[in-house]
Amino acid sequence: MYWWKTWGTACYVGEGGDVTLDVSPDLLRRQVTLIGSWTFSAMGMLECARFIADRRIPLERIFSHRWKLEQADEAYRSFDTQTTGKGVFLL
Repeated sequence: MYWWKTWGTACYVGEGGDVTLDVSPDLLRRQVTLIGSWTFSAMGMLECARFIADRRIPLERIFSHRWKLEQADEAYRSFDTQTTGKGVFLL
């Protein structure tokens, strides 16, 4: 079961991981638009931030790792393994 709604849009961003879905009931019958993107544009990131803020989505459930800016080397070494979830830098 997927979180996107009927007539909704889902976007997979980044690389890595597997996704299993049944195309007809999960996408076609629900009229879902599925987008893949290697990265977000600045405008896309702004729209994403607004979406999260407007809906008060609990960010602590989205990020698997948190780093301070001075831990950037460690964070990027971790990203390079392609075994982590999503991370965030805290200022």
